[in-house]
Amino acid sequence: MANATVAAEGEQKPAKPKAKRKKSRGGIPLFRWLTRNWVWDGFILICIIANAAILGIDAHYGETGPYHAQIEQWNMYFLFIFTGELVFEFLAQGPHKYFSNGWNVFDVIVVGLSYIATSPAISALRTLRVIRVFRLVSAVPQMRRVVEALFGAMPGILASFAILAVVFYIAAVMGTTLFHSDPGFSDLGQSMLSLFALSQFDGWGDTITRLQGENPYAWIFVLGFTLIAAFAVLNLFIGVIVEAVQAAPQDEIKEEIGEVQEEVGEIQVAQEDAAVVQQRILDEVRALRAEIASLRAGSAPPAA
Repeated sequence: MANATVAAEGEQKPAKPKAKRKKSRGGIPLFRWLTRNWVWDGFILICIIANAAILGIDAHYGETGPYHAQIEQWNMYFLFIFTGELVFEFLAQGPHKYFSNGWNVFDVIVVGLSYIATSPAISALRTLRVIRVFRLVSAVPQMRRVVEALFGAMPGILASFAILAVVFYIAAVMGTTLFHSDPGFSDLGQSMLSLFALSQFDGWGDTITRLQGENPYAWIFVLGFTLIAAFAVLNLFIGVIVEAVQAAPQDEIKEEIGEVQEEVGEIQVAQEDAAVVQQRILDEVRALRAEIASLRAGSAPPAA
């Protein structure tokens, strides 16, 4: 009878599917709930703006101002609030996720520099307090998007800057050679400064009038440099930055899609775990039925 039961269990029990390991989101759910709402974000944003306002007031009136002592006290209050925010965010996200976000590292550096600025030993360090205003960038998603776009466009910006440097160098050598007697083009460094002023249209008419006094064809050089430097190369910076800013929302959408896919994956894993448990229960029920059936068969009276 025991052998029959074992055989029945072996027949009824299928191979258990291997459950996937659930991906941990990290952090403490309570702190995640606390820091993922508009009330928390609005409170931190108001604190950053208020801290920036009182820093400006303190800088305007100086240490002899009537509210200097109160401002210093409120500066410490805001510093403690920002420190508490970092702690809460760390507990909400977990160490790995927290430090994998560059904006979190930026906030830690800013708050750390603010603590250094509280030292009364070196008065120059007190100016570091205003760095806290930079936290406004990390607190507003739209501003973060612009900064991220600028960093994303950095290779293109550096390439445009290299082209502009080549144009300036060539024009400086040509200007120094052609107009060496002019004070604005007496040497290579002075020529660079004069060309930079021309690219910004600073004294453009005065410069071309002065140069034409010794060279009637100077307008060709000045006009050609202005067209190349100011209208062509400098606009490359604008084009690269605009392209990066336009691409930033697409990257944000891809990131949100990735988060949704991660949540869907977690739900799928949970469903698979539930299916494994359900299958195990069904296997146990089948085994019990088989054992009960075998017991009934063994206890039945023999036929006459």
